[in-house]
Amino acid sequence: MTITHLFFDLHGVLIDPRRNSQCWSAALGRFMAERFGGTPAAWERANHQIEEDWDSYYADLDFGGDDCVEQMWEGVFRTTRAQFRLTGTPEPPHDALIALSREIPGTIPRACASAYPEVAAVLARLVAGGITLSVTSHALETQVRATLEGSGLLDYFGAVIGTDTFGRFHKDAAYYTRAAQHLKVDPRRCAVLDDRPEPVEGAKLAGMETIFVCRPERCHDRRTSADLVVPDLTPLPAKYAPD
Repeated sequence: MTITHLFFDLHGVLIDPRRNSQCWSAALGRFMAERFGGTPAAWERANHQIEEDWDSYYADLDFGGDDCVEQMWEGVFRTTRAQFRLTGTPEPPHDALIALSREIPGTIPRACASAYPEVAAVLARLVAGGITLSVTSHALETQVRATLEGSGLLDYFGAVIGTDTFGRFHKDAAYYTRAAQHLKVDPRRCAVLDDRPEPVEGAKLAGMETIFVCRPERCHDRRTSADLVVPDLTPLPAKYAPD
């Protein structure tokens, strides 16, 4: 069957995590300093400390269950709260802190243009060729949308699927089957692009074509049964939307 729909992972496929992290910290520093005082540099340093110790904030959270969305929001709450501890800034009341933790993911990424260099041109050619594009990400939907908006990519996508969209974190066969149902498309007309082997396996079991995006600077596990392995998105227009 002809492929008509492409599902893209976000970080590592469309968005450069290193550039995004640097921009996020700087933008968050400005945001927090304006809202709560102190210097942007102090808040930025705090965020870098949190990133270096990221696993400690999420280690006891379980994203495999039905409450995965609540678990994710708990992680965001913890990292937001840590900002105040690490900068020595008085912490807001509990409800205000929760509201802040819900605001940050959908706000900060809008200030960051972190897409890989080839992405915008590739997406434009695919859309012009009649291909429907969607995003499937482990991130929360508000963060995915804000990240795409910051890089000027949001308008290319017909659907944005985050963990809270389906209430499901793991990208297994059931996840991708539901994604196809969400778009009312036969899974055999879909291709999935991801930079991790597990989602590739899930998509394959769902009957979708699979592409493993193996960018040289972050591709450490090349063991995959993907139909195609690519170092970036440049080959996609020729494959799915030839002139």
